[in-house]
Amino acid sequence: MQLTLITPYRNRLNHLTNQLAWWEQYPHKQRLQWIVVEVTRSPSAALQQMLKKSQVTYLHLPCEGSFHKTRALNLGLGHAQGKMIAAFDVDLIPLGNTLERHCWLAARSPHCLLTGYRLMAATDTVNLATISQSLEQATTASEDQPTALRKQLLKGERFGVMPLFSHSRLLAISGWDEAFIGWGAEDQDLIERYLGTDRTLCRCPELTYLHLQHQPTADWNVTELTERNRAYYYNK
Repeated sequence: MQLTLITPYRNRLNHLTNQLAWWEQYPHKQRLQWIVVEVTRSPSAALQQMLKKSQVTYLHLPCEGSFHKTRALNLGLGHAQGKMIAAFDVDLIPLGNTLERHCWLAARSPHCLLTGYRLMAATDTVNLATISQSLEQATTASEDQPTALRKQLLKGERFGVMPLFSHSRLLAISGWDEAFIGWGAEDQDLIERYLGTDRTLCRCPELTYLHLQHQPTADWNVTELTERNRAYYYNK
């Protein structure tokens, strides 16, 4: 198995349905494992059945209150079979041959962490048959705006979209830090720990993902949690 995609999930059916539509037409999925981890009080039988039809692995993480993304990712990591691992957010759609190219480059760059870019869609779902129309309305992401770029170029902050991690190295650094709860900084923390001093982050503009629009999510985009996560990251 070349790559395992891990998607932490809670109540974002429109996004997941759009991803499944992409998955159904993706020509190389026999080399991929896709795991969806539902983070809710109790498992959804309907969701399990829907994913089973698409040959997507379903896992359930019992969780009430704040969305514990890092725990969900580590649960998926424990069931992953791929040589490479990616946190595949439910609001991302790989464009064109992005995912195939991403895997090809990552497999040939053991001392680099290959990441891509994202374009921000104007809608919460897209028609894959007419996706070019959605791309014409898309905007660049927050990490590519002047303020964020300044932090990356002058302060050494490193960020990229859907990095593909070596499975063995990810296990060696114990995966995601579960002290991060909700949204914010857990991905940057993992990138820093993964890279260490002997690897380099490389962002490739040929690796492009469309980010579907969504409003702040209850029990996830909570200001207090985000601020705590940021403080924890910078203190580390």
